[in-house]
Amino acid sequence: MHRRSHGVRTLLPLLALTMAPGCSGTALSDCFAPGTVLPTRGDVSRDPRLGQSARDLAAALLDGNLTEARRLLDGDPALARVRVGEAYDMVVVAIASCRHEAVELVLAKGAPADGARPGAPLIVALRADEPWYAERLLAAGASPNPPGDPLGPMTTAIALGSAGGVRLLLDRGADINAHERTGNTALLTALDMDQFAAAELLLARGADAWAIDTGGGNLGSAVTRPMVSTDPAQAAARDRLAARLSSIGWPAPVPTAAQVKALALEGAWPPRGASGARPVPDQVLGIMRTNAAAAAIR
Repeated sequence: MHRRSHGVRTLLPLLALTMAPGCSGTALSDCFAPGTVLPTRGDVSRDPRLGQSARDLAAALLDGNLTEARRLLDGDPALARVRVGEAYDMVVVAIASCRHEAVELVLAKGAPADGARPGAPLIVALRADEPWYAERLLAAGASPNPPGDPLGPMTTAIALGSAGGVRLLLDRGADINAHERTGNTALLTALDMDQFAAAELLLARGADAWAIDTGGGNLGSAVTRPMVSTDPAQAAARDRLAARLSSIGWPAPVPTAAQVKALALEGAWPPRGASGARPVPDQVLGIMRTNAAAAAIR
């Protein structure tokens, strides 16, 4: 498992966090978790691909001028589906306004809940101070495992330490064992971020305790290595997880990530009889073999 900067995957790089004129004088940083990247009027005005009507709509949404926004959408409902920048759209612009009514308006006019870039609206919504935004998008059909970034929303909730966000995604049908091509899962993400309380929750909800990534990172190696975090609550959660290893049937002594990787390549991971274990995905084993062959050449 490779250490990541907490929340890096949740920060879309295209648009800067700033004040949104018309947000009742409230800085967007007061509406969202610190570090959230949001569209602003300046970004919209500088986007050369937007027509004037789209610029006017985005400005009206950010300003809270819903009468004007509704007028523009009544005249051209397709504006609700316009992309803004490389990653965003009118749903994200509406969320950035910190106004429920703005989100309801663009959804009612046909804006896709998943967004122009699948998952982007839900990731931003999960970073809002109010759970309403994420709940509303999921109710409108946003996928908790969006195509192209199946772990994006869950990673966002985990990085924020939001147990409520994790539960919401699971309650709305998120695949708890969805994995990236490297084998990374929500559980491995939580362990990698020292979010051991989230890892406990995920295990309680059915996460595969035996999952590994292409480096062999796994539950056992994560809960027996030194923590980066100094949070006592996370340390206590890690200790509880470490104490559970024997009841899960974990090998003793706990193998290192490198040892688990070698076992996987031999076809010996998960161990025989491991309760609830899933086979290591073929794609993950393929990457392991490719990496091992490249290392042998060097």
